[in-house]
Amino acid sequence: MADQPETPKILEELSKASAKAGSRKSRQQKNARLRFLMVLALFAPVAAGIAYVGYQQYQLQQNISSITMENQQLSQTVANQNSLISQLQEQLAAPLEPFEIDDTAVREVESVLNAEIASLQQQLQELQSQPDIPTTQPNLDWKLLEAEFLIRMANQKLQLEGDVTSAVLLLQDADASIVESGNSSVFAVRQSIASDLSLLLGAELVDREGIFITLSNLTNRIDQIDLLGSMRENFENRHNIESVPVEIGAQPNGFIDSTYDFLSSIFVWRKWEEKPAAMLAPAQESAAKQSLHLMLGQAQYAMVTRDRELYRRSLSNSRAWLQRFAVTESAVGQTMLGELNELSRIDVSPSLPNLGNSLSLISQLILD
Repeated sequence: MADQPETPKILEELSKASAKAGSRKSRQQKNARLRFLMVLALFAPVAAGIAYVGYQQYQLQQNISSITMENQQLSQTVANQNSLISQLQEQLAAPLEPFEIDDTAVREVESVLNAEIASLQQQLQELQSQPDIPTTQPNLDWKLLEAEFLIRMANQKLQLEGDVTSAVLLLQDADASIVESGNSSVFAVRQSIASDLSLLLGAELVDREGIFITLSNLTNRIDQIDLLGSMRENFENRHNIESVPVEIGAQPNGFIDSTYDFLSSIFVWRKWEEKPAAMLAPAQESAAKQSLHLMLGQAQYAMVTRDRELYRRSLSNSRAWLQRFAVTESAVGQTMLGELNELSRIDVSPSLPNLGNSLSLISQLILD
């Protein structure tokens, strides 16, 4: 029984001894791992250096192999070149074989050449035997072509633009070119051109620029027109004003004067104006003036395009508009009506000659 208290002590000592042994073993393991890492750290650069040197050795070996193959190919190429040079030298050293010439072919070619030479000599003699050509002959064709171009341009000016002045100048230049050509067969062409010039110089010139400016001025003065609607207020104001009685003056002498006084006290004389027949509401005045704007603009367009019917119809509608809606007794109304009447008398598309006959004659002359 005396040994029982000592048993726990023994167990405690055994556990302590076991713990010490375990800690010592753990320290030994840690030390072993540290030594392994140190060895690995020392040998890693060496291994990397060995690998790099091996890779460089491999690259060097590959380069040497490539250079060796290139040298072999170059040697083969040089050998081939030397072989070709030897063959060429042998061919140059060999004697030339005689070349046989076909005398028949040579004689045929010589015969053909002689025939052509003889033909050329004959043509030269014929040209030398011809009489001298006048010095104006080389200029004949292009002068006539120039005249044809000028006549064509004049006809275009007349038919497309109605430009009489430019057409006259172009025809005069065409006639001068025909004279300079020196051709003796141009009488009919010049006679036709002279007839065309006579008709053009007698034609009525249309001042299109002046007409356009006049229509523009009329358009700018539309806002100055007094419309009948604006007279409504004046009429109503005057209608509502209390009229002053018009007393028939007389002296209070006799029966007649007394009668006058009596009648004057009964009847009051007032002066009334007749109400205008057509008046516009204030809201309609702007739309009415805008319609006149459009009609005058249409007249301008018709003048430029030489549309005679549209031009006259636009001006007629403008005059009718003024007479219906505007106060024509005012200075502006009278002026605008007068200018519209003057414009209506102008023919914006007068009949102009057609230069087709002159063109046909000169074209025929050029072909001949």
